[in-house]
Amino acid sequence: MKLKTLFKRSIEIGIDADPRSKQYINKLLQRKKDAYKKLEGDEKELFDEERTWNPYADCRILNGTGEEEVRRLMVGIDIETQDILLADRLREKGEKIDAILIHHPEGRALADLDLVMTLQSDVYAGAGVPLNQSDHLLRPRQDRIRRSIHADNLFRTERTAELLGLPIFNMHTVTDNLVWAYIEKNICKKPFDELGEIMDALMKMEEFKYYAKKGNPPMLLNGSRTQRPGKIVATEFTGGTNGPDDLIEKQAAAGVGTILAMHFTEKEYEKGKEHNLNLIQCSHMASDAIGINLLLDILTKEEKKLETLDVSGFIRVKRK
Repeated sequence: MKLKTLFKRSIEIGIDADPRSKQYINKLLQRKKDAYKKLEGDEKELFDEERTWNPYADCRILNGTGEEEVRRLMVGIDIETQDILLADRLREKGEKIDAILIHHPEGRALADLDLVMTLQSDVYAGAGVPLNQSDHLLRPRQDRIRRSIHADNLFRTERTAELLGLPIFNMHTVTDNLVWAYIEKNICKKPFDELGEIMDALMKMEEFKYYAKKGNPPMLLNGSRTQRPGKIVATEFTGGTNGPDDLIEKQAAAGVGTILAMHFTEKEYEKGKEHNLNLIQCSHMASDAIGINLLLDILTKEEKKLETLDVSGFIRVKRK
């Protein structure tokens, strides 16, 4: 499978799992196309044309033409310069690595992380928070993320890949959408009488079990195992990064009883305790691994010769 085919198919899979409807996503993409047609000069030259067909600014090919044939992927949750050097060293020792799949964004995919955060409003809407409230609270948080990332050296990893001739690409919100949908289906939509039952259900998932053995299990941050969960939501799984801590209070007002998240900020934790919300922090790395595995399950079903080399916190778990 060519890299560009692999990449575009992954985007389609991410759209299928998106909290927003395909119709709404198509409208967003059409607006980008219309805006691009009206641009001239420098504005047109600097416009990111990928935004006209790819709704995920934190998912992109960082190095490569797209024409590369991919049979074996090196896959990691965090891939930085040292990991690119590892890939090059492994290739010297005879390992076949055609391209590298990174989860957490690097380069331009990281620079544009704030652009995917608008997706969070639709996740919160599913929890009962009105869209207007989420939208207003998200904008200042997006601006803070943009400012904080702007000062970073974002392009070391992709430059290393360029110099070593290694194709690399990011899949962030795509795989986060997949794990969000998976948790929604297998936890949030199921009847649980006690929080302890939710914790037990998480531990039946191989990725959570694997990381628990390494000292990184799901954590019940607020609430006890015998307490009733009430309305269960997974509002901190997709959308770039954590949302505004004020949305914890909005979820409590909307009748939410238990929030599952990859991770909570300290302010979110304090807000959760203040508003008597049950908080379950699922292992971040395990959650990311689930999302990547769900993507690979689909890709390897469609391209049976596709293989992976697992690094940087990722473990391959195959599901039917």
